Amino acid sequence: MSKAYEIVLAGIERAFLDGSLTLGDRLPGERILAKRFDVARSSVREAIRILDAVGFIRSGVGSGPGAGSVIVSEPAVGLSRALKLHVSARHIAPADVLTTRVVLESDAVATAAKAQLGEGATGPGGPHLRQAEELLTKMGGPDISKESFHDLDARFHRELCAAAGNPVTDIILASLASSILGYVSAAADTAEDWQSVQDELTRQHAGLLESILAGDPERARHECAAHIHWFAATTGIDAVDT
Repeated sequence: MSKAYEIVLAGIERAFLDGSLTLGDRLPGERILAKRFDVARSSVREAIRILDAVGFIRSGVGSGPGAGSVIVSEPAVGLSRALKLHVSARHIAPADVLTTRVVLESDAVATAAKAQLGEGATGPGGPHLRQAEELLTKMGGPDISKESFHDLDARFHRELCAAAGNPVTDIILASLASSILGYVSAAADTAEDWQSVQDELTRQHAGLLESILAGDPERARHECAAHIHWFAATTGIDAVDT
């Protein structure tokens, strides 16, 4: 038998399927939902907490135009939270997360490279690759802090993957990266010569981007896998070979 909050969740799903709810709408209030699905308001609150946790809504507090729950659908938020908890609980190893990232990201950059052979810079991946070039330039800037480098690095990889044009892959890869961000940062902090690590990462980033822009999918695939494995080995988060 379904729990009461599951009845609410199923009803909201049906509302999306029939078009009575869309992105940007506000969910009806607790009282209305409780009456509509014939459940207690506590069950509605439980359903709303779940929707908030998985990144489906953004809840406002108080009263007025900013109050209530707005439907935003940010799946990476919920997936990142879930993965991070499972990694923290040692149910999922950081090395396994990196291995999965190698598989998905290598395919994404190969797809982005193939696209260059067709529509090239005028295609949907063009803006993402131009943004990646700008981020790469910033990563090579003098006196850049370690924190800024990590942020630019993560954004660089997101732009490369976005150039493949598959939003599902983007969401999963963003979630994978977020789930072990703390481990990666901590591992990088232990590097004895961070400057040499940073220089090598920047060189590898440049080679990866160059292979995509050249429309060489196999080289892009290889460069991506080698890059992730190198960083994992250098920082002690050893990914399983694929």
